[in-house]
Amino acid sequence: MIMKSKGYTLWLRPTGEANNKFASIIKKWAKEYRISMFQPHVTLLGELMCSEENLEKDLIEKIKELVSNQKPFKIELEELDYEDHFFRTLFVRAKKTEALLELNAQAKEIFKKKNTPPYMPHLSILYGTFTKALKEELVKEIGKNQSMKFEVSSIHLIKGGRVKDWKIIGEFPFKS
Repeated sequence: MIMKSKGYTLWLRPTGEANNKFASIIKKWAKEYRISMFQPHVTLLGELMCSEENLEKDLIEKIKELVSNQKPFKIELEELDYEDHFFRTLFVRAKKTEALLELNAQAKEIFKKKNTPPYMPHLSILYGTFTKALKEELVKEIGKNQSMKFEVSSIHLIKGGRVKDWKIIGEFPFKS
């Protein structure tokens, strides 16, 4: 079964050491397990439905509103974890800081996505359907503690679909 993300998604991309570290792990495991590669990211909000003709009006203008008063902040990564969910196969939990939760709440408000599940910020490093034993082996391989911080100063708009088809539509820097 091929899993797809729906619509468009807002990402917060790591920078520097965090980006290099997780991009390297994602690349290694994508090759090893013959799965699609993807860029490291923390999803801010997903499943934003919009036609390409209305992209500017329906999404881009709202993203510009969202970033207009946003100041850069740090995302704090914590522990490696896993679930039996395609898009949370193996991931690093992100600390639920005030800045991150507030940005998610503002995004939900602006995009009228109030009935979404509670926000569980994380940086995925493996997508797919794998056994619990393999996931535990991979946790041991890189270590449960993945504590590090990175600064976020923009939001990326991503066109969804199959992982191999994900495309960055634009980057929107914070204005403050």
